[in-house]
This record gives sequence, structure tokens and C-alpha cells, in this order.
Amino acid sequence: MKILFLSDINNVHTKKWVSGLAKRGCHVLVYGLAAPKDDFYTGMKNVEIAYSEFTNQGGPSRLSKIKYVTAKNKVKRLHKDFQPDIVHAHYATSYGLLGSFLNHHPFAISVWGEDVFSFPKESKIKNFIFNRNIRKADAIFSTSIVMAKETRKYTEKEVVVIPFGVDLNHFKNLNDHAQRDSVNIGIVKTLEDKYGISYLINAFDILIKKYPDKKLKLTIVGAGSKEAELKDQVKSLRLENLVEFTGRIDHSKIPEAFNQMDIVVIPSVLDGESFGVAAVEASACEKPVVVSNVGGLPEVILDGETGLVVEPKDSKLLADKIEILIEDPKLRE
Repeated sequence: MKILFLSDINNVHTKKWVSGLAKRGCHVLVYGLAAPKDDFYTGMKNVEIAYSEFTNQGGPSRLSKIKYVTAKNKVKRLHKDFQPDIVHAHYATSYGLLGSFLNHHPFAISVWGEDVFSFPKESKIKNFIFNRNIRKADAIFSTSIVMAKETRKYTEKEVVVIPFGVDLNHFKNLNDHAQRDSVNIGIVKTLEDKYGISYLINAFDILIKKYPDKKLKLTIVGAGSKEAELKDQVKSLRLENLVEFTGRIDHSKIPEAFNQMDIVVIPSVLDGESFGVAAVEASACEKPVVVSNVGGLPEVILDGETGLVVEPKDSKLLADKIEILIEDPKLRE
């Protein structure tokens, strides 16, 4: 089976899918708009990569569609030379556009989040592009029920839900619930507004004021455009000694990061949180998770069973939920 995979070469999900397909004997050519940032694919059996040299500063839906058109000829040449059995585009409005130019069948599109939640609503031309790409697809995939439901607003075609998986050999409890004299609250996310990290910082401030004698810590793992703003928020609340920004860490180190946390919080504020991979990874590490009731998050965290669900954009409510787990170590376990 030969698969032309149109996707962000550097995205961790792309890497997992491509390596998984290759291990199953598929021959994969993965094309990305930006050059690889590491040597992940070097020497990988059954995998070829190709790419352009575009720089994308605002996510796939923010890159000028004109650049996708300029990449069309390159992708057409790759398609002609590779002769794939299947073309699979990840992201309906960018790589989906490139895939649609090939007139290949079967052609599959996987929606990712902003491409279906935001892009079609931004303008008439963007709505046209999205609908055109979906019409061209023979198969449409979504990782969550809520995103599939949104996609069905634009098509009568079946949208197949295939949730993300987690490698339990990698994401697991590493310390057997070791007892610490502090309670470490943490998050692993890109530092952007849509993930609601400012609400978590304010909730942490509420908890510090309520429990001055408890040893509470907040660990924020990730990088992004809001890093300076969030650090200024922490400084203004005089929490510098209690809040740690680790910066971005390699995906291989994320299980270790989750294992250093007692409570994981994902306070996203937009439905663009299409699935909630971090929530599932934290659960695999046997950590209780507090999530916002948005997007796919309530699909993967069962309220009161594997974690707690709270309405978004409310630091007081968020603090109340976290407080439940601070007060009850046995419930956390």
C-alpha cells in the first residue's frame, strides 16, 4: 500500500501516524509545507519525505492560501512519480486544498479543529474553499464526536470518528503515586489564548490565598506567543516563586512531566479543542484531570469518574474544582 500523506511534517501526530503506517508495511511519502526541524524521519524504513520552505507563524489556517497554490505543481509532480494508492490530507483547508488539486481517488481528508470550527465562518471565499475540499473527498475523518458533528453541517457524507490513541508503554504511572509534601498543579499546552492558561493562573492565585499554609505549586509546560504575557500575569500576582514555566519540552519527556504533577488542568476556552490529547495522556499516567466543558474534552474525561469538568472562562469555578482534589488525596488517586 502506497500512501501520499499531506500533513505538517513536524507535528507529533503526523510523526506517530506515519511511523505507525510504515511499521505495518505501508510505503509512505509525507509532504509538508515547512522543512523538518529534526531528523525524526532519517533512516526510517518505508518512509520518504518532501517539503517546501514556507514559514507559518499562525497555524495552518493562517498561512496565505496563495502559497498553497504555488505548492500545487510540486505536489502534482510528487503524485505522478510516487503513484500512490491513497492520498490522505490532514487539515481540510490547507493540505486538503493541495490534495484536492490532484483529482486522485480515493482521497481522504482528516479535519483537525480550526479548519472546521473557524475557517469556513471567516469569509465567503474561505467557506467556498472548505466546501470545495470536502466535496472532493471520498472519506472524511474526525478524532472527536463534536468535531464530526461540526463537519456534518457542511456535508451529507459520512464523517468517521477515529479517536486518538495513547502508547501505554510510554504514557504510564512512573512513581506509583509517590507521596510528596506539596501539591503540584500542572498543564502541558501551547501558550495561546485558546487554552485558557490565564484563567488557571488566576485560579491558582485564589487557591494560594485560601491555603497559605499548603505547599501548592503550578507548573506550566509549553511555549507560545503568550509566554511573556502569562509571565507578566504571574509577576503581577507575585507568584514567581510558586509558578514554573519550563518552556517547550520534547514529546518523549511529556510522560515524565505529567508524573511530576498531582493534578492536571486543561482550561481551554474554545470549541477548537477538538479532542484533548493531553487529557488522555495525563489519564494514562494515572493523574486526575480538570477540563473545561468545551470541544472534545468532555468526551475523554468522565466527570466525577476520571476527572472533573468545569464551565470555561471562570477562574473561581476552576479553583473550586481543583480545591476538591487538593483536599482529598485519596480521590486524586
